[in-house]
Amino acid sequence: MKESQIMRRTLFGKSAEAGQVIVIFVVAIVAIIGMVGLVLDGGSAFSQRRDEQNVADLAAVAGATAYLNTTGPSSTKEAAAVGAAQAIASANGYTHEPTAGLTVDVLATSTTLAGTVRVDLTKPHRNNFAAVMGMPTWPVSVTATAVSSSNPNRATEALPILFNAEAFPGAICDITAPTPCSEEVYQMPGAGNEDVPQDGTQFNWTIFCQASGNPCNGNSEGVRDLIEGAGADVSLDDDIGPLNAGAHTTLFNALKLKVPGTFPVPIVDDAGNMVGFAYFMLTGVEGTSEKVIRGYFVSPVNAEGLTIDEAGPGATLETGVNIIKLTN
Repeated sequence: MKESQIMRRTLFGKSAEAGQVIVIFVVAIVAIIGMVGLVLDGGSAFSQRRDEQNVADLAAVAGATAYLNTTGPSSTKEAAAVGAAQAIASANGYTHEPTAGLTVDVLATSTTLAGTVRVDLTKPHRNNFAAVMGMPTWPVSVTATAVSSSNPNRATEALPILFNAEAFPGAICDITAPTPCSEEVYQMPGAGNEDVPQDGTQFNWTIFCQASGNPCNGNSEGVRDLIEGAGADVSLDDDIGPLNAGAHTTLFNALKLKVPGTFPVPIVDDAGNMVGFAYFMLTGVEGTSEKVIRGYFVSPVNAEGLTIDEAGPGATLETGVNIIKLTN
């Protein structure tokens, strides 16, 4: 083979290899740019989403607050809630035109005591590196929901004793007043079938059985477990199942360990229907001869322990406690 032919083959071979390397390098550069773009633009989008979420949370809470503080029918309260939420969103760059990515929805209960405010925000994220890959923008959307109520309808760590509505709010004591609170004496219902407290001087034990079909076979052991444990999580639509009249000495002994203490307790009407919650300060227990408990109601107080169950019923007893909370 001639030397010139050998040189041409060698040159052509090197040129082909060089061309392949260039193609691979270009493909690699595009892939690297794409990955860098996803990382950088993704991080920026996450930061934008966090800022949007803060705005949505503030707007939802503002709407729920306006709903709670506005008097009048549901339509008036809803309009105030929408206006307050939109004002917060607008102050942070989100207008309420239909195409601007802001929607505010208000769901009110039939009693107008509680309202749910939902704020949805959507804003495109302007990409830099990812635009090279054909993705100039990404939609970033968030949702915030806040509920408000002037009457909580759920209590956690409730003490398993119930009182008649006649004892509340007439026995409320202002613990901030300079005069010390005077304890009241509450006794169990008399012998017979009167297991529901019939006036403001009576109380009874409860098992907090549920209304969804669970058995309400209340007994001293079950109530004692609630006393010695963390209480119960109970809603207004629960069947509270008072115990039959009896000595229940073991329950008085268990309750003594809770003195002194403040607990949410259920309030019932004469028929035993649950109508709300109140905070009760337990100051004394006598389970031998007298079979009584002593204490006083301190509602309205700090709302800790009283909550809103937006899927449950509206409260019917004014506790003086207002609650506003984010649910998502």
